[in-house]
Amino acid sequence: MTKITPNNIRQKVLSERGITSFKPELRKRSRLHHVPQPVIPRKLKTPLMRYLELVHGEPIERILVSGSLSVIAEKLDNEVAVSTISKWIKKLKLRYMVDNLPQCENCPSYGPACDGGICYILIELERYDLLQLKRKEMLE
Repeated sequence: MTKITPNNIRQKVLSERGITSFKPELRKRSRLHHVPQPVIPRKLKTPLMRYLELVHGEPIERILVSGSLSVIAEKLDNEVAVSTISKWIKKLKLRYMVDNLPQCENCPSYGPACDGGICYILIELERYDLLQLKRKEMLE
């Protein structure tokens, strides 16, 4: 049985709301960052991914976007190699690039600014370089 501490309660509430803490630089304070939660079809998941979902009690896509590769590997109790985690992120298209922009249909982050060509997901991830490309795609 785990001991209930204020820090444990805080971490649980933050994770339930899809927020992670990160350190932007070595000598800076930790900051909170909202992580958009993508939904991956079950047919794209390997048996190991489904097993890890059952063991850890949360979707694998949420685990894969929860931090750096080493943090994710540690969260998965080092059952999976860092290189495999990187391949999963690439396979499931959880990294947004010029050729992989967020999909607008069934988007969980949809808001009023989306109609004006502003993507909340890219803003939350601070990918301002992709924002203009997404705007062109949405308005065309």
